[in-house]
Amino acid sequence: MCLDKRFSPEVEKKRIAKLPDGLITVYKAAFITDSHICSWLRERRYIVGQNEAKDLSDWHDRPPRYGIGFHSFATLRGLKRYLNPVETLHLIKFQIRKEWITAIGKQKKCIVYVTDRIISPSLKDKKAVVA
Repeated sequence: MCLDKRFSPEVEKKRIAKLPDGLITVYKAAFITDSHICSWLRERRYIVGQNEAKDLSDWHDRPPRYGIGFHSFATLRGLKRYLNPVETLHLIKFQIRKEWITAIGKQKKCIVYVTDRIISPSLKDKKAVVA
C-alpha cells in the first residue's frame, strides 16, 4: 500500500504530539497461515513482538515520497473502508509507538501511519484478530 496523500511535516508533527505516550493500537489486514500472521502481499511473516522495517523492500517511487515502513490504519473503520469486501483477509490489531512514526497520510480518506517498527500480536491473544 502507498499513501494517497502525505501530510506536511508541520501537520505530522502536530498529529504525533496529540498521540498518547506508550503503545498505540493500529489496524492491518493480513493472512493467517501456519499459525503465523503474514502481510497481505505475503512477502513478510510477522514475528510475535517487535518487527523492524529495515528489511522491507523499498519499491515506492511515486509521490508522495516517504521512506519504507509498515502502513497501519489509525482506526478499524478506516481499514474496513480501504478493503475490498470480498477479500479474505483478517483484520488484526497491531501496536506502535509515536516515536516510530516516519510519515502520516491518508489512504481512501482514512488516516494511515507509516512506522519503522511495529509490534505484532500473538495469535493466542483472542482479541488480536478483530475480523
